Amino acid sequence: MRQRRPAIWKDLSFIPCSITLCNALCGLSAIIYMTHPRADGSAVPVLAILLMIAAMVFDVFDGFSARKLKAESMHGMELDSLADAISFGIAPAVLVYLLGQEWCMQSPAFRWVPWLASGFFAVCALWRLAQYNTIALSGGSSKESIFTGLPTPGATAVLCTMLLLLDHLGVEARMIGLVSIAYAFLLGFLMIGEFEYIHLKRLVLAGPLFVRIALVCLTVFAMLRIQGGVYYAIFVTTHLYVLSGFFGDSLLKKDDASVKLHQEL
Repeated sequence: MRQRRPAIWKDLSFIPCSITLCNALCGLSAIIYMTHPRADGSAVPVLAILLMIAAMVFDVFDGFSARKLKAESMHGMELDSLADAISFGIAPAVLVYLLGQEWCMQSPAFRWVPWLASGFFAVCALWRLAQYNTIALSGGSSKESIFTGLPTPGATAVLCTMLLLLDHLGVEARMIGLVSIAYAFLLGFLMIGEFEYIHLKRLVLAGPLFVRIALVCLTVFAMLRIQGGVYYAIFVTTHLYVLSGFFGDSLLKKDDASVKLHQEL
């Protein structure tokens, strides 16, 4: 007689949901760390940035585990959006505000600018997440693996990699604050814009061959030949992804056309 599995294994949705909650906890931990004085006195809260990057890793694996375990659910989707709102909406907005304060310390008349920049980033991130849920609930986009507007984890990745590079280069705090404000406005517009972004996994695995070769060569070269090359590699990679939105899905159209031609021959 076949032994029955325990009841807990009948519903595996708790696994991806637990990973999603780790995403949210990373975002919350980043906010708490940023709001406390740092002993090292550094301009950039590196640990907070690393926590946001960890949240991105959890964000990738919760969806992956849900698909592999066939545990996708509305509850999981809503939980994922709430976690993303914390880690990729509120946490980076707080980061922009705190760094922006360094820029306006010598210009009291502009103290409202960091608040405006952080608020704009947060509002755009929340709008972007709500838009994604609306499309998913209505049956999905007509273009598979295509996002309209820069995804919130992508926007946070661009901001974080820029700050890590500036911190590595020893840029002064006032300039870092100014650049953070500029990035917040730019990334906010990209999140709510009509630019089309290819799912990063599809771009790397199914995109044009020259894109995949360029990414591998760039990463290896940067890590081997440039001091602190990992900072340059992740900076260039994330910013190339942002630029890809200006080309939409035309990158994959070329590759799909070549594959179709090869199959016909």
